[in-house]
Amino acid sequence: MPYPCHRHDAAEVVSMSADVIALYEHCYGASPWSETPEQLRAYPARLTRSLARPGFTAWTVRDDHDRLVGVCYGWPTPTDLSNNHLYKALVDALGLDATRRLVHGAFEVAELFVHPDARGCGFGRSLLNAATADRSTAWLITSPHVPAARLYQHLGWRQITLLPADFYPQLPLAVFGRAEINRHDGWGTLV
Repeated sequence: MPYPCHRHDAAEVVSMSADVIALYEHCYGASPWSETPEQLRAYPARLTRSLARPGFTAWTVRDDHDRLVGVCYGWPTPTDLSNNHLYKALVDALGLDATRRLVHGAFEVAELFVHPDARGCGFGRSLLNAATADRSTAWLITSPHVPAARLYQHLGWRQITLLPADFYPQLPLAVFGRAEINRHDGWGTLV
C-alpha cells in the first residue's frame, strides 16, 4: 500500500530537523548499522551540510498517529566531483569515466531511513518512489547486507559496485543504480 509522502525544501526540513535527527539516531544507532556515538553525533552537521546542497529535496512519511516514521532526501549530483570524499570513493571504485556516466544528470539519494518499528509496511518503498518518480536516473549507496538492499533490488535497482572497504567501518557499502542506468549505459559490465 503506498503511503502519502510529503515533499519538503531545505527550509521546511530545518523546521523539523530535531525529529529527523532523532529518527536517524534511532535507525542508525541500532543493528545492522550500529553507528558509534561519535558517528551519531556527527549526523546533525552532515544534515546541515546536506540542506545547503543545490536542489536539496526531502520527502517524509508519517504513520496514523502523525509520528515521523520515514525520511528520504537527496539532490541532483553536481558536475564537479572534486573535493568530496564520496565522489572520490566512486572514482576509486569505478574510474572517472564510469563515475561520470553514473552520476551525470542523476538524482543522488543521500539518505533513506524508516523507523525500525515501521519497516516492512511500505514506507520505504513509498519514499523512494516519491523521491525518484520524476527522475530519469538515480543512484544511492547502502550495504548489500541490509534489508533495504533487497527492497531496492525488488524495485529494479541494481548493485553496480562495492566501495572500498575502509569507506564505512561497520559494513561494506555498495553503489546501486536505477534500472534505467543499467539498461541504457551498460552498467552490467561494471559489476
